[in-house]
Amino acid sequence: MPVRPTQAYTTFKTQSELLLNFAVLVSYAVPSLRNEIQLVRSGQKPSLPSPDFFYKSNRSSTDDLLKSEARYEQRLAEYVLLSQFSFFESFVIDLVRQMIDFQGGSDFIARTAARSKRYMAPHVTKIAKLKRKLQDSEKSSWRDRYRKYGRLLADERYRFPGELLAAYGVRHLVSKLSKLKAHEIPDLLVDGLLMDLTKSEMKKYHEIREMRNAIAHGSPLNLSIRKVVNMNIALRNLAIKIADHFTENFFVIEKYAP
Repeated sequence: MPVRPTQAYTTFKTQSELLLNFAVLVSYAVPSLRNEIQLVRSGQKPSLPSPDFFYKSNRSSTDDLLKSEARYEQRLAEYVLLSQFSFFESFVIDLVRQMIDFQGGSDFIARTAARSKRYMAPHVTKIAKLKRKLQDSEKSSWRDRYRKYGRLLADERYRFPGELLAAYGVRHLVSKLSKLKAHEIPDLLVDGLLMDLTKSEMKKYHEIREMRNAIAHGSPLNLSIRKVVNMNIALRNLAIKIADHFTENFFVIEKYAP
């Protein structure tokens, strides 16, 4: 198992655990409050304990509290999902930024552009001659010949057009981060960072994202803590997969490469 980038992933993991711990705390507290209300209503206790933090405000009546308690699981599930999805969004952005910083930040962009320019024409005579073999109109009968010259060019460290566009890709990636939308995250990972996400993983991500949007816009949902915990597990597993992909492929010191 590779070592995951500590900063972005550890922050996400810590936030997720603290969030779940808080949900557990509330799940203990509300039944206790419910019992306290019953004792007050039956006359066995004179009043409820004073609340933390709101002791200077008007005290809520037992009726007010019971109105909130009636749908507390739904509300708690909604707030946990909203928070967890926000943590995940930040994790992806922070991880990409961490990778860019690891590679030198602004120097990474300049270095990628400079490296691409070094491999642009004009080329040394040997490479120029080999390249000419691949600059005619493509003929299907010459495929073996194209493969041969392609291998010879690769052996000479020739950079093909797709590789020369790397500098633009890095610059575009950096500029994209400041305005990245949640629905664009899978495309960024798959198209921009060449990550292999399954159809099931992408479908699950968008389902969770759409639920988050529905909550944020006040649309009614039927959520339970069990459902939200399962969604949190899905996001956690996806975060592990993303972190491992970055570790294996992008957290490699490039500064001293020729």
